[in-house]
Amino acid sequence: MTVSPGVFHPGFFFSTRLVCKFLETQNLERRKFLELGSGSGFLSIVAARMGALVTACDINPNAVNDTRLNAQSNKVHLDVIESDLFNSIPQQTFDWIIINPPYYPADPKSDEQHAWYCGLHHQYFEKLFGSMNRYITPESKILMVLSDVCDMEKIKAIALQHHWTFDKILEKNVWADGKNYLFWIRALE
Repeated sequence: MTVSPGVFHPGFFFSTRLVCKFLETQNLERRKFLELGSGSGFLSIVAARMGALVTACDINPNAVNDTRLNAQSNKVHLDVIESDLFNSIPQQTFDWIIINPPYYPADPKSDEQHAWYCGLHHQYFEKLFGSMNRYITPESKILMVLSDVCDMEKIKAIALQHHWTFDKILEKNVWADGKNYLFWIRALE
């Protein structure tokens, strides 16, 4: 896999493996699949190999380039878009949306920092939860991975303001005192 400096590296973080193992238990055949924040494209490639119709997007132009190169070298088709969340994604609905979000509360000062920082006041989540409903149907599945080092209560509160809720699928110990959590994100009725 090509992973340029400053692009989220899937091999270094447990969150990617957690999502990957879960996806491998799902039926993605012919499903419209969106990965928000694709990094090097690893999860998008996994989904495409499972038969999904994949759109991968990232705000970082280096990540977008890496995703394209990795799709070519893995001989899978991905629609790859440089986009700040949904800004440049044509209006459509997806069966699956996968999100491994940035969650450290600081303002990103470079393309690379968007992989880590969600804005001092968690603006990433305001924008995500404020716009996601236009890209789903009632049957869409939205999957998000978070770590216990983030301000989960703040993120859940922002989601709730926009009429979204979290259902925990699983939690996994990732180091001596750390955990990753996998959530379904559901629209409130």
